[in-house]
Amino acid sequence: MIKVLHSAILFIALSAPALAIDTINIIFDSKVASMKEAGLGAVTYPHKLHEQLYKCDDCHPTIFIDKKGGNNVNMQKNMTQQYCGYAGCHNSAYAFPLYLCDYCHEVLPKVDAK
Repeated sequence: MIKVLHSAILFIALSAPALAIDTINIIFDSKVASMKEAGLGAVTYPHKLHEQLYKCDDCHPTIFIDKKGGNNVNMQKNMTQQYCGYAGCHNSAYAFPLYLCDYCHEVLPKVDAK
């Protein structure tokens, strides 16, 4: 009985990460005021795409804490090789550079100053 229960727990534990695969996009909009000052909107992070390219432990927990609100992502940190700017990510030859703002950020319409 104990061996069967142990096998069931092990199966559930090994299957648990598969449940996270349903995350398609993550919207980063907690710093929307400063983003607007820069003429940019929220960031849409294509989590599903990254899941197809990398394993979960390539990013979690080394680069990102696997908890909603657990990462204080901002451009200053990205530009100093943290989060999206990690050495093997967007501050490298492996992916598009961080200065291509509209690849991640929603671009806000320009407002005419009158």
